[in-house]
Order: sequence, then C-alpha cells, then structure tokens
Amino acid sequence: MDAEIRDVDYGSAHEAAQNVCSGVHELIPTDLHDLVHDAVMAGYASALRDLEAGKLDDQVRERATFLD
Repeated sequence: MDAEIRDVDYGSAHEAAQNVCSGVHELIPTDLHDLVHDAVMAGYASALRDLEAGKLDDQVRERATFLD
C-alpha cells in the first residue's frame, strides 16, 4: 500500500490500527494482517488530514448537536 502518512500522524495512525486490528486479528487470515493494519493506518491518517483541512467541519458540527 502506497499511502503517505505524515510523521506527525504516524503515532496516532499506528495506535488506531493496533486497536482495530486487535479486534479482528483472529478473524482474518494471517497473510492479510499487515495489509489490514496498513489500510487502517492509511485511512486514519487520511481522516486526520481531512480534519486538519476543515473538510469534515460540517459533519463534526452536525454530530456534535447529538451530544447536546
């Protein structure tokens, strides 16, 4: 997987992938563990970039109203 993960996002993305993968580790074939881990890291890092760029502001505000 050729996803660019910024150094600043790497730690958070890795931790997120560890958390997600720990729940599915035994359910997926061993040869897919690294692929799933890398895919979760890439998705999480992409979401962090989108948040930083403000691309998800409306969605965050909308969901925040549910907490009120």
